[in-house]
Amino acid sequence: MAKDCISKKLLVLGGVAQLCGVIEGAQQYGYYVIVVDNIEGSPGKKIADESHLISITDVNAIVDLCRQRDVDGVMNYCIDPAQKPYQRICQELNLPCYGTKLQFDILSNKDMFKEICVEYGVDVVPEYQIDDMFSEEGLSGVQFPVVVKPADGRASKGLTICLRKEDITVAYEKALDYSIRKVVKFEQYLRCPELCAKYFVCDGEIFLTAFSDTHTCYIGNDRVYIHGKSYPSKYYDLFKSTADEKLRNLIRGIGIKNGPLSFTGFIDGDKFRFFDPSFRMGGGQEWATIEAATKINIADCLTRFAMTGTMGDVDVLRVLDHGFSNKFSITVQVLVKLGRIAKIKGIDDVMALDSVVGYHMSHFEGDCVVNASTSDQVLLRVMMVAECPEALKNDYVKFQESLVVLGDDGESMLLPYFAY
Repeated sequence: MAKDCISKKLLVLGGVAQLCGVIEGAQQYGYYVIVVDNIEGSPGKKIADESHLISITDVNAIVDLCRQRDVDGVMNYCIDPAQKPYQRICQELNLPCYGTKLQFDILSNKDMFKEICVEYGVDVVPEYQIDDMFSEEGLSGVQFPVVVKPADGRASKGLTICLRKEDITVAYEKALDYSIRKVVKFEQYLRCPELCAKYFVCDGEIFLTAFSDTHTCYIGNDRVYIHGKSYPSKYYDLFKSTADEKLRNLIRGIGIKNGPLSFTGFIDGDKFRFFDPSFRMGGGQEWATIEAATKINIADCLTRFAMTGTMGDVDVLRVLDHGFSNKFSITVQVLVKLGRIAKIKGIDDVMALDSVVGYHMSHFEGDCVVNASTSDQVLLRVMMVAECPEALKNDYVKFQESLVVLGDDGESMLLPYFAY
């Protein structure tokens, strides 16, 4: 992307640590970057050219700011609750937006997504109706455990795995608290391998940018959080032959012409059952692993789209389709126990490993981790890419040997790593 005039202004929704490299990339292209969120001194604000204390969901305030500052483009790169506000802001300002209201509705609401999946032959997780859960007759047909979650939730917030019927009422009330639309879903709990398919669309051309195994941390029967992903998935070949084209048909069917998407699901026997979509990049910075494999930075493509209305040259971007499978990659989410972080050691040694292509810290010394079974327990995310699995495994072992995280009691706060 050619360097542009410094007078062009890009407004970025959210200043989370994952976006620091994206913001710096936009600045290198000559854009003046304005960051908005409701967090004083967020990481992105510290490096932006300008920042404002405005919630990413306050559409009217952001539209007013954009008009006052003559903003040329707006982008939501990876923030889940900013998906719909992004579309509304762009619509109000007549600026490029990669999706429509209907598309964002479908891809940010699990119930609407499920209906579309059924329409296009994409397998889904079996679910129960609310009447089933609150009547003795209905409960007789329910197979426990059951997952209770908000239909429009994110980052596992409001999600409960119920082992028995007596847990349902409390779980339902919790899910309601986290649902903007006040809609709760009840699904059969599948302790099957979890996977994630990611696509990128440019001018109607669909590229599979990643297909990974998702590794989830459990302490006994309790699900803590996702502690990593590995690419390509061990089920990659089966996915290509059975489910890839179904998802592509779904993407075409709802009219998506541009943008990043992800679909999270389970492998249940030989069926890929999907349950959670998004119409944005992932917060795990998977764009760093994709770039290491393909030399294409999809975050830069989104910056270009915000400022010009085009993702780039389709012929150049075709290398994205299945390109990730040319390398071996893992994203490590270092999970910690609840409590105050007193000491972190070994970060520099981890970052010096040959396979590390990106990272960001979510917590620092002195921070308190207070929210169980949510992204609050993620201390650090590290993206690692290598030419062969043996080299990646060796670096992963060194990673684990190097990192030390201690609580106030001097004991390790680290939760188990996933096996690779």
